[in-house]
Order: sequence, then structure tokens, then C-alpha cells
Amino acid sequence: MLSHFLFLQWKSFVRGAGFATGLAQKIILGFGWVYFAFVFTGLAFIGFYYAQDELGEDPLVFLSGNLIYGVVFWVILRYFLQKMPAVHVQPLLALPVSKKSIVRYGLSKTVLSFFNLSNLFFFVPFGIILFREEYNPLGVLGWWIAVGSLILATNFLNIMLNSVDRILIVVAALLAGLFALQYFEIINLAVWTAPLFMAPYKQPLWGLIPFGLLVLLYRWSFAHFRNKLFLDSDAMRPKKETHRVADLNWLDRFGRIAIFLRNDIRLIVRNKRARVSVWMGFAFLLYGLFFMNDIYSSPVWMVFVGIFVSGGFLFGFGQYVPSWDSSYYPLMMTQNIPYKEYLTSKWWLVVVGTLAGMILSSFYVFFGWETYLAILAGGVYNIGINAYLVLLSGAYTRTPIDLTSTKNAFGDKKSFNLKSLLLSIPKILLPMFVFYVGVLVHSKGVGIAFVALVGILGFAFRNLVFGWIEKIYQQEKYQTLLAYKQKNA
Repeated sequence: MLSHFLFLQWKSFVRGAGFATGLAQKIILGFGWVYFAFVFTGLAFIGFYYAQDELGEDPLVFLSGNLIYGVVFWVILRYFLQKMPAVHVQPLLALPVSKKSIVRYGLSKTVLSFFNLSNLFFFVPFGIILFREEYNPLGVLGWWIAVGSLILATNFLNIMLNSVDRILIVVAALLAGLFALQYFEIINLAVWTAPLFMAPYKQPLWGLIPFGLLVLLYRWSFAHFRNKLFLDSDAMRPKKETHRVADLNWLDRFGRIAIFLRNDIRLIVRNKRARVSVWMGFAFLLYGLFFMNDIYSSPVWMVFVGIFVSGGFLFGFGQYVPSWDSSYYPLMMTQNIPYKEYLTSKWWLVVVGTLAGMILSSFYVFFGWETYLAILAGGVYNIGINAYLVLLSGAYTRTPIDLTSTKNAFGDKKSFNLKSLLLSIPKILLPMFVFYVGVLVHSKGVGIAFVALVGILGFAFRNLVFGWIEKIYQQEKYQTLLAYKQKNA
């Protein structure tokens, strides 16, 4: 049965409308895998000998003592970044295919993710080094089993976090509590957990406990999806919810684009996936706090932080334009709707979100006026340049979004496009380059002014740029329609 599913996956890949871009994705990802394999393998050697020679500690004890932070990092990073592979189960349920086989196949696809294999590239070489340094072989095997089980356990925990909100709330509260205990120095997590992670090395049988946790989480996620695989179950059809939205008649002052603005506002209010992307966008307001030390050591990071802090909504919601409308995009294209009006409504939405980010980030004044001015300059650049690039990349992305999140039991797939990848480069690198030129000319203040000036110039040529983007959307119209109609098995 596994070979049959793989055959269907292969047919879906070669027959899809995005075969060329999909092939380009696989080739680039192949080079990426080779690169990260070397990086993580190198980190294994560097980490071992750095702890041994520079810190004067036992590398295994040192790594085990800090492994709790790795587990927390895996859980958080997986939830926000790891996408569940798509398994379109409805066509399969009408065929004589075992439901258990469908669920096993869907869960097995999650195992072959970057988050699992990247850890493999690190911990396997690290264990080999332990063998060469004459550590206890059985102890290393027990430690391997424990660590590998924990990595895979976070994989299946992430599946449940994305599927059941109650579990997400409990885990989030637990992680917040651990962070508070560590932050206020009530307990030192590393000191408390180090003996637990070293136990499988000292007694390999202790490695069976993390393995049992892995089996438990796998069976839990298996049963969760197995019980939902019925054509008439609630999980196989979208939930009907009633929402009340405030009167939006005040948008009429914007003319015909008010129709699209209303749709987007209602989408954000009513749809969970859109709301999450918006909240994640505003979570970028805290992004700069992680780079305060880098800002002081290298001023060019000021603009990098400014772009992300002010552009959270742009990168969180705007990057999926026009994919948010993919479900009714073909119908919309049959109407007498000028592309310019449609794009203008999206642009105004991104602009308002960016302005809100610029205002809400005013607390960065406490880190110095120069830092906040860099955020304001980044916001002006986002409005004048990056807002156009987001709309332009949307013409090539062609990623259909299923707003009924329960339709696919194992989530949605994100498409890849080389053109949209290339368009993402000037969003970050160009303002940093402009700022660097300003620093070379005179000072950091001039660099910030240069970034803002580029954004103002972009805003000044808005009509010209919109005309160019409109032509591109018209050229890519039929490829986009074809991509939105694809239903891969």
C-alpha cells in the first residue's frame, strides 16, 4: 500500500500544473540538504571539541545539560514553521483503501521533515565522535535512542498542537511557566534536567521511557485522525459559524475598492487561518528585541530589524496575496473587475497594517531614538517598496489556500516559485545595502535617511509601478487560474 501511495504522489507531482517549478524546487532543496548536512555535521565536531578544549567540560554532559532548551526550541519552531504535508483523503475514502493505511502514510510523511533530518545530521556524527573517544558504546546507544525519540515525539506533538486548540493552550501555558521560572531565576532548568538526559547513557534502559513517550504520541495522533476519516464526519466538511462584523459602510468613501476591503476585513475576522497570520505579523513587533546586541555591534542590523518590526503584517498577511482569494478567484476573473482596483485595495490594507506596526513599535524609543528612527525608516521603505514587491511576488506564487482548514486532514501544501524567491531578496538586502552606503557617505543617520528616501521615491512613482504590476498579473492570469484549480491527490 505504501508503494501505491508513493506512486500516486509521483503522478500528482509530474502531472501538476507546477511541474517545472516543482522540479526546480526539488533541485534547489537537494542542494540545500547537502549544504545543511555539512553545516550540522560540522557543528557536531565544533560543539564536541569546543566544550572539551575551550570550556573544559565533558561534551556529552554539556550537551545533555542544555538539551532541555533544544526540546523547547523544537516544539516552538515546529509549530510556527513546520507545515503538515497534504494528504487529500476524500478521494481515497471512496476507494477500497484501509483508513489505517491512509493515516499511517500521512503521519510517516511528517517524519521526513527538515526538523527531523537536520537533527539526524548533528546527533549521529556527535555519537560517532563519542564512540571514537571511547565512551561507553551501550550508553551512547541508549542516549541516541532517547534523543531520537524526543525529536520524533515533538514531531507528533506538533501534529496535535495544530489539530486541537485545547492541547495548544495547555502546552503554551506550560512553556510560558517554564520560561517565567527560568527568567526570574527561580529554578535553573539545565541543572534540573541534565541528570534526566544523562540517565540513558548511564543506564541504557532509561532510553525506553522517551521511546514510550514517542509511541504514545504516535498512537494518540493516529487515533485522532483515524476517528475523523469518514466522508460524513465533521472533520471532512467545513464548519458553519456565525460571525457578526461591525458596520463597514464607512469604507464606501474609498469607491469600488471598498468591496475588496470589506472582503479582506471579514476574512480576517471570520477565518482562523487569516487571523493567525495577522497575529503572527504583529508578533514581529518583538522581533527586534532578539537583535539588540547585534544592533550595537553592527549598525547595519538596525535596518534589518526596522524592516521586520514594522512589516510584520506585510510579511504575515500580505505575502499570501492573492492566494487568500484562491477559492473564488476564477469567479472573480469572470467579472468586470480591473486588476488595478483589486491590487490597490490590497496595497491599502498592507499600508494600514504597516502604519499600525510603526505606531505600536514606539516602545523601541527606550532603546534609543536612533533605533526607533530606523524602524520608522524601515516602515517607509515597506510602504514605498516592499508593498509593491509583495504584490508582484503574488503574481508568481500561485499558492491556493484552503480556508476550510479541516478539509485536508493533514494540512495544506505551500508552493514554491523561483521568481517569488528572487523577489524576496530586495525586501531585505536592498535596504541594508542602501543603509550601508549612507554610513559610508557620512553616518548612521544618513543611512537611515537614505532608506526612508528610497521608500518615499517608491511611493511617488506609485501609479507607474501599479501599471507595471497590473500588466504582469494580466500576463500570469491563466497560469494562476490553472494552478488554483489543481487538486493533487
